[in-house]
Amino acid sequence: MSKTTIRAVDTTALCVFAVLMEEAGVGRTAERLGMTQSAVSHALRRLRALWDDPLFVRTASGMTPTAKALRLAPDVADAVHSLERLVDRTAAFDPARTRRQFTIGLSDYAAAVHLPALLAHETLSADGVSLRVRHTSRTLGFDMLRQGAVELVIGNFPDVPADLRREALGERDFVCAADRGHPAFAADRLGLDDYLAADHLHVSLAGETHGQVDTALGKAGHARRVAVTVPHFLLTGPLLKGTRLIATEPRAVLAPMAGPYGLRLRETPFPAGTFGFSILWHRRSDGDPGLAWLRAALTAGVNG
Repeated sequence: MSKTTIRAVDTTALCVFAVLMEEAGVGRTAERLGMTQSAVSHALRRLRALWDDPLFVRTASGMTPTAKALRLAPDVADAVHSLERLVDRTAAFDPARTRRQFTIGLSDYAAAVHLPALLAHETLSADGVSLRVRHTSRTLGFDMLRQGAVELVIGNFPDVPADLRREALGERDFVCAADRGHPAFAADRLGLDDYLAADHLHVSLAGETHGQVDTALGKAGHARRVAVTVPHFLLTGPLLKGTRLIATEPRAVLAPMAGPYGLRLRETPFPAGTFGFSILWHRRSDGDPGLAWLRAALTAGVNG
């Protein structure tokens, strides 16, 4: 890019691009940036001329990025974050004096299990701090971090790419649940034969019918029949109630559902193993004192 072209790019326009990628609407972008909608439109017009592309087109769901905008998004997010770090290089983050909205990505599992504890934790009660939660998953979280759509994600991420950072939050285990009238759950212990003979409910945000539980069963020479696969953990209770399905999912999800949905819990009749829970962020945020503070607060909230 020539020096003339570089001078044609202003930081306001880059910020508009980055926020519009998240908000998908001119009005919401203007509100977040403290600009008028006209100013946002003018900034977008300058970028369209610079990159010779519409960048965002109006659809029924909002301002949808073009293929070129999607390719540009990670680099724009990097540039905006680099500028933010440059401006704030010497500034310490003081939650009592700084007004900042953090955007984090959580699955419905992570949100239901951990968000109440996070919000109750004293370090997250600072008047100047607010949280914006976006739905994410193992398959979506990496790209959302790269594009700047979220600043942190929390979840189960076994394999993390080199451009992302991870902080472990500990291990979680599995438990079995079924309707209290399920015959296999009448005894205090769930037998392996009864478990394998039953139909099973499986949760996969990506729609995969095979998960960690099935891998563990396979290592022991067994397989279960997954009759229903759903994309949300919070569907588990309603779908188990009054049916003969068995769910083997994180204990932290199923235990709170036992009372409201009339479920019984039993330990897995085979070694199901555990899964790690982590905070992820992009390496461009390594020097961000605000995110360092937020990671410490999240760790204290999750493990506190």
